[in-house]
Amino acid sequence: MNSTARQTQPRQRGGFTALLATMTCGAINDNLLRGALLLSVVDGGLWPDALGAGGTGWITVMLYLPFILLLGVTGQLADRFSKRTIIVWTRCIEVVLAVGVTAGFLWQDLWVVCGFFILLAAQSAFFSPAKYGSVPELVPDDQLSRANGLLSLMTNGAIIIGVAVAGYMLSIGPVILGLTMVGVAVISTVCSLFIPKSPPADPGLVVSARTFTAHLQVLKRMRGTPLLATTLAWCWFYAVGSLVITIVPLWRGPLGLSDSAAGLLLAAPGVGIGIGGLIAGFGSGPGIRPVYVPIGAAGMTVSFVLLGFTASTWWDVFILLGAMGVFAGLYLVPILAMLQHMPVPSFRARTIGTANFMTYLAMAASAVGFAVLAPIVGDDPKTWFLVCAGGMLLVFVESLLRRRVMADGAAAERFGTIGAQ
Repeated sequence: MNSTARQTQPRQRGGFTALLATMTCGAINDNLLRGALLLSVVDGGLWPDALGAGGTGWITVMLYLPFILLLGVTGQLADRFSKRTIIVWTRCIEVVLAVGVTAGFLWQDLWVVCGFFILLAAQSAFFSPAKYGSVPELVPDDQLSRANGLLSLMTNGAIIIGVAVAGYMLSIGPVILGLTMVGVAVISTVCSLFIPKSPPADPGLVVSARTFTAHLQVLKRMRGTPLLATTLAWCWFYAVGSLVITIVPLWRGPLGLSDSAAGLLLAAPGVGIGIGGLIAGFGSGPGIRPVYVPIGAAGMTVSFVLLGFTASTWWDVFILLGAMGVFAGLYLVPILAMLQHMPVPSFRARTIGTANFMTYLAMAASAVGFAVLAPIVGDDPKTWFLVCAGGMLLVFVESLLRRRVMADGAAAERFGTIGAQ
């Protein structure tokens, strides 16, 4: 498909706006519950020390495990069936699960809440390949960077709202948090109905329940292409970045923070990512600029070092987490745009599913590492931010080594060329 054809493909007006609204509501709910659980298992929370010193790490594992187990199938389903249909069904299911979360808070039962948290993560695993795979169906290829910049801004704005409000709602009553989730899920469902109907990308695809085999087949088709390097850059970043949300609640004790103050710290990276994503999205113009990737990695490394050595007040931590988020947004937007840009349409959702699988596998490994090591080496947040700095330095070096490969993947002529059989 030539450049002109790409840019003149018909798109139904309003479809991307409806998708943005749907995704934003989903992200608010995910982070309302995640933030509430992270704050509830540390000192001063609803269930302090219920999961031990590494409790925030185990909460993170609960979130990631369903993605690891399901993305191999859900990526196939999003290529086999209409992405819009999958999105609508997952929104309806979220309403039911949010009611279950509310019941768990009403009964003050950690394990009921955690059970529905895992189920919410499972429905998100069905939602994720469909939502990201829908973006190139709703906007022209030359607008992918801008679309992903807006997506980053809205998603991280939702994260800010979710984690910041979680602390406040816990302070006035956790049942209110659950009822809010029900309302947001209903709004998300309504918004999803305005996404234009779309035909399946590959209706003849035979869906395999052999999850890991499916991922291996996708990776085999990626091998030797810039798509594999992009996927690795995506997942290794998150292996380091996921530790941040696990570490931030640990500041609650040393700084003597309330639920609301700790929630605002959790929101700070989201503020930055939204700003950085918008800069990268609109700064890229009609193309994709992978030069932002090493810039973002370098900035995050410096931010982590400063958090490890100099942060001593709430404002220090908030500002540095926000700065780290800006650089994270610069890093993420071109990578996500390339993941959508390179695969042929019938291979796009599976590509995103496998990229997310690798991401969640890496994040789960880092979360388990934290949960296992925190009782041994301690849970001083400064120590763990220095660990993040070391990991991000490796990501920065790798991004420099892969800069030519990434530039190749971002080229206009690479649109829709990888994965054809």
